[in-house]
Amino acid sequence: MNDFPYPKIQSFERLQVSDGLMINSERWRLAHEYHHQRQNVQYQSLFLPGIICGLGVVPIEAPADLPAKFRDGRWIQIQAGIAIDLNGNFIVVPTPLDFRISTSAFDQEIATVYLVLSYVDPSKLKRSNANEVIVETFRINEKSNSLADNDIEICRIAIAQETAEIRKPADVFAPSISELDLRYRLQAKLRPQNTIHLACFRADANLAADTQQNFKFLGQALTSLAPSLGMVETIPELNIQSELTTDQILAYHLIYLHGTQVNALNETTQLSLREYVAKGGSILVEIPIQNTKLEDLLAVQSELQSAKAKLHKNLPPQITPRFVDASDPAVQLELQQEIDAIAIEIIAQTDELLNSLKSNLPIEAPLLNFAELARTHPLRSQPFLFSTLPIILEHPIQILIGGGLIVIFGSLSSLFGGMIADQEISRENIRVSQELGINILNYATQRYAMSMGMQIKSQDLNDISPSDQRRTTNMLL
Repeated sequence: MNDFPYPKIQSFERLQVSDGLMINSERWRLAHEYHHQRQNVQYQSLFLPGIICGLGVVPIEAPADLPAKFRDGRWIQIQAGIAIDLNGNFIVVPTPLDFRISTSAFDQEIATVYLVLSYVDPSKLKRSNANEVIVETFRINEKSNSLADNDIEICRIAIAQETAEIRKPADVFAPSISELDLRYRLQAKLRPQNTIHLACFRADANLAADTQQNFKFLGQALTSLAPSLGMVETIPELNIQSELTTDQILAYHLIYLHGTQVNALNETTQLSLREYVAKGGSILVEIPIQNTKLEDLLAVQSELQSAKAKLHKNLPPQITPRFVDASDPAVQLELQQEIDAIAIEIIAQTDELLNSLKSNLPIEAPLLNFAELARTHPLRSQPFLFSTLPIILEHPIQILIGGGLIVIFGSLSSLFGGMIADQEISRENIRVSQELGINILNYATQRYAMSMGMQIKSQDLNDISPSDQRRTTNMLL
């Protein structure tokens, strides 16, 4: 989803009415602007802009009454419909409109043309004072650069140098050059309670691209699995060679860092990350464990825990055939001793892997194992409840968390996209991994919001003069 801003924070001003007040045009305008402003703020606070209905786009033949140079295959018709922009202004297209795409591409390049609607305030147009009624109107533009927040995209078209005719796509999900592309039209909907800003470090181009693609799939799942959350579709890449400042990274709720990138962080970036975590940001570090002793230990631990569960059900476990008598207390004791021994070895292995990275990571709080977290901890329970970590395709994971640092041993992010090591994953396993990923996003977002809510913003102090500052007290004199 796009990152649409919240309304500007400012007080409402309305007309003070009293007996004998004379109404003139200025006072009438002030009264109406108050209600218009309230409507805009309410919509911008609770909803996202987009198309409500209609506004289809159809290729048509050029009108016959035009000069020959304009009678080409670049004409389209915009169907009647309704949209609403970011500020809560309704855009009503009452009748179909014919429009010609005039943008051309040069030097064998492909240009993307965006066809957009925007609201036009009739009070800012030149008009005759003789008209008692004015109609709220709109503007249709074609753009080849980034869209403004108030633009409503109704279509985009890839234009090549030789483009002579605009056509309907043969496949609406994969339009080609000169074909109408309606895939990116936004529908008006409720605003998520939290919009997550995610960034990742770039050291390897393929790794960064894979990370962005995997988290994009996770963001798509938010619509159905956790509609109260949203993720900004664009995931910026942070140059790991640059000396990043805190101000450059503080806008992100969560920063992804691959284990192979940790030791490449320079000293300035390390200090900035420590301050970033202290102010409420979170860092997700993913350490690969493929073909390591820790991977084997986690797999054995899972098998032993599965055997223990079968014993409690009085069923013969299949993975540990030497345990044949489920009712024998000695068998249960031996199994528990093995589980405890494996747990100790897992702790030793995780510490060993972390020791080489600790000096470069902002570890400000003790790292707790996922199983040690309270069941009410957001990472375990919000919005999805996890009693234990899942094991998918014999790829176990381990999670440690301390404050704003989340360390994953394993390849959880690869599961978001449904592929790991060129293996196909079942729908159920993809869903489990995405639910765990959503818990991580939710934790990072909540931590960021509460931490930032307890800090004074320097921008607010600069915008307010000392005479405008107000103080309230409940002290009785």
